[in-house]
Amino acid sequence: MPGANERAAGKPMSRKTFVVFGLAVVVLAALIPWLAFRADGDAANAEPVPNGLKEGQSLFQTNCGACHTLYAAGTDGNFAPDLDELLAPSGPPEGPTAEATIEATEGRVLNAVENGVDSTTTPGRMPAGILNSTQAKEVAAFVAATAGEG
Repeated sequence: MPGANERAAGKPMSRKTFVVFGLAVVVLAALIPWLAFRADGDAANAEPVPNGLKEGQSLFQTNCGACHTLYAAGTDGNFAPDLDELLAPSGPPEGPTAEATIEATEGRVLNAVENGVDSTTTPGRMPAGILNSTQAKEVAAFVAATAGEG
């Protein structure tokens, strides 16, 4: 029976080893992407929103969610402020001033998206122009209507 030194000295490994290894690579190459992308594309924990806000939710998840946390979007960003805490720390606006508060928040978010933000409290900068004008308005409407729900 040949020893390990003889194999290292030039004797090839058995074909069976290569076949098993190759099959394992093929299975993993198919399994990993399937597991990663089997969801429908939305953030896993996203809250249902009215139809008029769905596009804004999707845009937020794609363009903002890596940095910002927002409960209604199902995002848990790591770099930028938690928008639930920043924009609605005591929960969604209620009562007779709710509509005005949401409108003011929408303007604040739209300004941040269009012009960018230099933060004095967190490192980094939110760049301007991540979204076009229509997309920015959809994201601002979604964030303003849902901030504080979580």
